[in-house]
Parts: sequence; structure tokens; C-alpha cells
Amino acid sequence: MASFERAAAAAEIVRLRRTGECPDGLPAGLTPPDLSEAYATQDRVRALLGEPLAGWKIGATATVVQQKFAIREPFAGPFFAIDSASSPARLPAIRFTQRAIESEFAFRFARRLEPRAALYERTEIIEAIDALVPAIEIVSTRFSSLLFDRVTTAVADCALNAGFVLGAPVAEWRHLELATHPVRLAVDGHEVAVGTGANVLGHPFNVLDWAVNHLSARGIAVAPGELISTGTTTGIVVLEPGQTAQADFGALGAVELTLV
Repeated sequence: MASFERAAAAAEIVRLRRTGECPDGLPAGLTPPDLSEAYATQDRVRALLGEPLAGWKIGATATVVQQKFAIREPFAGPFFAIDSASSPARLPAIRFTQRAIESEFAFRFARRLEPRAALYERTEIIEAIDALVPAIEIVSTRFSSLLFDRVTTAVADCALNAGFVLGAPVAEWRHLELATHPVRLAVDGHEVAVGTGANVLGHPFNVLDWAVNHLSARGIAVAPGELISTGTTTGIVVLEPGQTAQADFGALGAVELTLV
């Protein structure tokens, strides 16, 4: 078995991002052997890209998705300002290989949460947030599939993120019960999925607990202005070129994306 070359693996993922090539997977010796190496490779990819960070996406926040990836907890990945757009957004379909979209609750942080040995309590995490931002994540890889059979490659590849469309930040959200708050996803005016915050580990706060402490354990701070997006409330829907998706978060507003 070839030994793993982390620097070369990160450089290859960055190359694929820049060239648009779409292989089946990473070559021998460049596939992270475990999740620890996958996250170390992801950190190297982030450093090589050198792009301003918009925040963190948390994936596999539903049991059925964890089963597909053969894991027992979510995974995290960075997303970048250059890949983020405000709603309503019109984006070129050619930028995305799989064009899968997800309706998500994202949370914007106003206070820095430094890495530390002690776990962050939920009250500390919630108090550090200044707004809830409804969002559509565009899930797509630098490869020919969503990598359900190669979770370490998926994690190294920034946890499958290709972009976000962000709605208007909402400051007055704490009175809402997010576990039961409905989200409706429509494509070209036809409803295709309905969900609630219960679809992400039972409650978006459960995802925030995991995410902040996961990043802290990796030595990564959550900085003011950064977002943590907590996973899909409406499953995964593929958006075709020319179609328009609208995620309706009720009192929190709507998010719209058209692929052109």
C-alpha cells in the first residue's frame, strides 16, 4: 500500500478546483487513510487556497446520510466568501458538477470562540450568535460523484461544499422553536420537499454544539462574522440548468437560486 502524501493530496484538490477537471477520485497515495488525515488535508487545502473564510458547513447531520458515508457523527468543512452569494442569486450551472441543493439554518457569530481544552456549553455558543441566516447550500464535489463510498476524500474536499446562497440575516429569531419550524423547498414554483430543524440531529442547536467543539478540538476558532450552517432540513434536491429554487423559511424569509 502506498504511503499517504498529505501535501500532494491537498495540492491535487486545489488543482482540481482551479482546472475544473472531474476524476472519479484521488490517485493512490493521495487518498486520506482516515478522518484525522482527511481533516489535516482539508486544513492544508484551506491554507493553499488562501481565500477569506465565510464560515463552516456541517454535513451528514441526518442518520440516513451518516449511514451512506459509514460514519457515526457529522463532518465539517470550510466555505469561502468567493463561493457565497446573496439571495436572489443567478449562478452558472457549469460551475457545479452535481448541482445538489440543501435548505439550511445558518448562524452568524458576533463573538470569537477560541479553541480550548474545556467543551463549550450551549449557552456560551448561543450567546455568541447575533443572527440566523436562512441559506441554500450547493453541494458539489471536485469529483464525478458525491463520494458516499469515500468519506475521507469527501472531508478533504472541504466536505463537499461548492457554494452558498445566503438570505437576509434575522436578529429576532430566539423566540422561534427551530425543531418544528417548517422549511419548504420549491423548484420552478412546485413544492418538492418540506422539512424542519428536527431533521438536523434533532435540532440545529445540537449541530452547533458538535460543530463548535469539533473546531475547537482541531485548534480552530470561530471568528466574528463567520457562519456555521447546520445541515439540510429538506434533504438533497438536484437543480437543473435553467431552474429556480426557492427555500421558504416562513417568518425568517426566503432564499432563491437560479442556475443559468
